[in-house]
Amino acid sequence: MQKLPGKYRHFFQIACLLLCAPALAQISDTIPAPDTLAPVALKDSATVDLSRIKISNDALDEVVEYAAEDSMWFDVKNKQVHLYGGATVKYTSLNIKAGYILLDYANSEISAQQLADSTGQLAGLPDFKDGEQAFTATRLRYNFKTKKGIIYEARTQQEDLYVLGERAKFISGISVDTTIKARNTIYNQNALLTTCDDPHPHFGIRTRKLKVIQDKIAVTGLSNLEVGGIPTPLIIPFGFFPITKTRKAGLIIPKDFDFRSVEGFGIEGLGWYQPLSEHMDATLLLRAFTGGTWGLTANSRYNYRYRNNGNFNLNYNNRVTENAMAEKESAKSFGLQWTHTQDPKAHPSRRFSGSVNIQTNRDQQRNQNDYASVFENSLSSNLSYSKTFPGKPYQYSIGLRHSQNTQTRQMDITLPSAQFTMQRIFPFKRKIQVGKELWYEKLSVNYSTKLDNSIRTVDTLLFEKETLESARMGIQHQASTDYVIKLFKYINITPTLRYEENWYPYTIDKHLIDTTILAYDTIRQNGEIVELKVNEAKSNYGVLETTRNWGFYSFRKYDASISASTSLFLTHKAKRKKAWFQGIRHKMSPTVSTGFGPDFSRQQDRYFKSYYTDNRPGRGDTLLYGIYDDGYYNKPSLGKREISIGFGVSNVLEFKYYSAKRDSVYKKRIFDGLNFSGSYTPTRDSLKWSTVSTGGLFRLFKGISNLTWNVTFDPYIADAKGNRINKFAIDEKKKLVRTTQFGIALNTGFQVKQLRDLISQNKKSTPATSGPRLPKDDLLSIFDNFRVDHRISFTRQLIPTGYGTARDTFSIGTNSLNFSGSVPLSAKWSLDVDNISYNFISKSLVYPSFGFTRDLHCWSLSFRWQPDRGTYEFFLGVKPGTLDFIKVPYRKNIFDAQL
Repeated sequence: MQKLPGKYRHFFQIACLLLCAPALAQISDTIPAPDTLAPVALKDSATVDLSRIKISNDALDEVVEYAAEDSMWFDVKNKQVHLYGGATVKYTSLNIKAGYILLDYANSEISAQQLADSTGQLAGLPDFKDGEQAFTATRLRYNFKTKKGIIYEARTQQEDLYVLGERAKFISGISVDTTIKARNTIYNQNALLTTCDDPHPHFGIRTRKLKVIQDKIAVTGLSNLEVGGIPTPLIIPFGFFPITKTRKAGLIIPKDFDFRSVEGFGIEGLGWYQPLSEHMDATLLLRAFTGGTWGLTANSRYNYRYRNNGNFNLNYNNRVTENAMAEKESAKSFGLQWTHTQDPKAHPSRRFSGSVNIQTNRDQQRNQNDYASVFENSLSSNLSYSKTFPGKPYQYSIGLRHSQNTQTRQMDITLPSAQFTMQRIFPFKRKIQVGKELWYEKLSVNYSTKLDNSIRTVDTLLFEKETLESARMGIQHQASTDYVIKLFKYINITPTLRYEENWYPYTIDKHLIDTTILAYDTIRQNGEIVELKVNEAKSNYGVLETTRNWGFYSFRKYDASISASTSLFLTHKAKRKKAWFQGIRHKMSPTVSTGFGPDFSRQQDRYFKSYYTDNRPGRGDTLLYGIYDDGYYNKPSLGKREISIGFGVSNVLEFKYYSAKRDSVYKKRIFDGLNFSGSYTPTRDSLKWSTVSTGGLFRLFKGISNLTWNVTFDPYIADAKGNRINKFAIDEKKKLVRTTQFGIALNTGFQVKQLRDLISQNKKSTPATSGPRLPKDDLLSIFDNFRVDHRISFTRQLIPTGYGTARDTFSIGTNSLNFSGSVPLSAKWSLDVDNISYNFISKSLVYPSFGFTRDLHCWSLSFRWQPDRGTYEFFLGVKPGTLDFIKVPYRKNIFDAQL
């Protein structure tokens, strides 16, 4: 075998000698030739003594890998390797890149710095990486054995924090326990702590001493704020900045201090964060003011992968103000919000999800000032658990329903609300079909039962004893069967039988208590009271009391009905294949139905009682009431049995047109759901025909605008008071019907970009022209995210003028215009319109709110103004992050405006 040149052979010998000198003493420096003799097998009793092999104390634990793009120089005498141009060194988890690297085996050190290129420019900034710890520097030294290094002008990142140090000492973390992660530590001198990622940070906290423990904490000594490289007089005695990636319990320092002219100086956001488990955490926040106002907010989040996730928020506020007499007034309010979402993959047949939003004493409007909080007048909640049985027609659900009006403060809560349903089944259908389907196999049955417990009260009386005792509850069973008959192949005849049974735990009794409450009118003469006269109209001669008789009570009802329905199609096709108008189709679906139910008027003594309205003899009237009037479901009525014939017609009109541009035929719907409905009751002695109602929906401009309308016709005339009388309009007015009600509403909502896209699609393409193309004027593109909503409605009113006539009057019911969106004035500036609504009827703005924002890279500048509320807010501060407490907020909120 040919030997290597002498200079390279000697180099490899010296390099191997430096790494493992004792071992090399026993190994030949040449490659032995193959031995033709068979190897001598060792005896079983032979052993190799490894204790005589000695390892040098200067040897490294792992192999050092190094490379350079330009050149390498080996200094054998000083045991050094010089790497030039794109140099890299890898040792265990350590990875260093730089323009120039010196690898010193004698001292187990590595030095890295930039390298000047042919033009004299420095390049190859040292890049140091040890596991997850990484930083850049202008020059560094690192010792392999001690795991320590010196860094000059280092720049490192810990989460969202950037640390720029003039001189730093780096100590690699060493952990004896392999299950515990080792943390590196950096001691910085004259360092700048910032969240700005610019090479020359726009701001930062300048400190002479800084200690950074990887993924744990950054601790500073005496520091001051530096903006644009200029020190400010804002001094920070010391600082602790958590940089951990994991969740840990700890104190939440308030990031906002507030002053209100009414409530005084206060803090918001002081609290405690507590991880509860791997999937759940909790936060408790306090807000307090020197005037006595305080509040607590508890929030908990949870997330189970492939199962569910949600958020639970509970807040309690006690707002203390002073009235005109300088007396303290306290307004306590409570709020509960909970959202829960189940992952679709969690279970194939069980599902639990919903949301809860309950407030008392207008908690949201009292303590918040944004548009949604101020004008959200209705709150609702819905929680439900449902279970289905695969392969079977059964399912059940249980849940909670809640609705609340923050203006009237009325609250309706239904808890629990349970329902069991058996879907439509055909009990007589054969499992194995042989021959034609028999008539009785078409009989279907369905069944459902539900339970409800409902409370109606004012929000402040929700937890009172009287509120709980006045709950309305009941259980209802419903069963029905129907049968479909084909008549003349086109008419569907459907007879139906329905049965209903209602169970209630109580009935009611009404009686007049002999308690008189008199109201007096005061007669004055020359400023003195000369007579007190009883006002009988305002006086109460007896108090009506309603009591409940608890027990088990039930009543049943049934009804039978029959309906007939069919569909008619009227079509017309164009004769020319390439004509624009291709055809029109009108679909009419008429229905007729009738039915009858039980006559409870014949069982008046069983379901109805009476009470007196006045305790004075001969002065009161007797009124009837039902003992089930306080029931949750249906109740008996005193109306006599009537047989009514209902009728209705639904219409759909659409046409087809040909597009020569796209060589395709398209379908366009003119109107959808144009319905007419009414009834005729032959068992009545008068007013047998009901009013006829109709309405429809037109979608315009591809859904941008929706036109809805409704009209009510009456075949009878009305008296001077507007009441129907048994005289036909055709006999008295020579008109088939009279219009009693007419309403039309146009709702338009779109984003500017949506409107521009619609217009651009309708524009015809222009032929290409030679020569340079002019730049496109796209000024409107800055309004692409701007949204416009307009609603206008008209209502026809009949104003009685006497003598059985009325004057037709059209009035505008609603006419409002709303704008919202953001307009980017430049790359950094934007004009924000949170809400600008104008009511054309009241000629006033409705909660205008707008402002502007300015992106200052790592800072943000914003201004918000609500002139109608008398509030505004100016904000200049660092973008959200570890140092977002550096800000200048100035505002006047609703508490100061006192509106």
